[in-house]
Amino acid sequence: MKSLITVCIVGVVLAFLENNTKKKGIKRGQKKFTIRTPRSYFIFGVVEAGMVGGILIWGELTNQLNIFYIIVLFLGALPGLLLMILPIAGMWEVQVDGDNIEAIKLFVFRKQFLFSEITHCKETRGGWKVYVNGKRKKAFFVDRMMEGANLFLKRIGKTNIPIEEMKRKKD
Repeated sequence: MKSLITVCIVGVVLAFLENNTKKKGIKRGQKKFTIRTPRSYFIFGVVEAGMVGGILIWGELTNQLNIFYIIVLFLGALPGLLLMILPIAGMWEVQVDGDNIEAIKLFVFRKQFLFSEITHCKETRGGWKVYVNGKRKKAFFVDRMMEGANLFLKRIGKTNIPIEEMKRKKD
């Protein structure tokens, strides 16, 4: 019974977080936009965590639940939980407002850059590493799957910032 109550409480909290994410929204336009993980990832995470929660409830009802199974199920639920929290506003996003760029991770780690400081980008399999003022370390990363990534790429192309193509192996 405790597991059922826990699953219900977690579901309500996650629904609140999803609703909060929808309210903040993503602004569209060439000058002002937000690059964020798609909200559809939340659905995949809920399905995966729901399946793990169902297995936990079944294990408790049939008295087949021991500490080993709990640890394995918890480790199995981690990817789903990650998929649920990534679309939350401020978890992992890049906000572009004119010439200002703010990369936010985990709500508190914020880095600010100017679009005019970007010297070049490197294409990778998953997206683009962005470098500023000739530094060797990347300033931030833009994932291809994120909402708004295409607007960022258009803006990079419009300002003639060079993009180093990924070297592909020839078969």
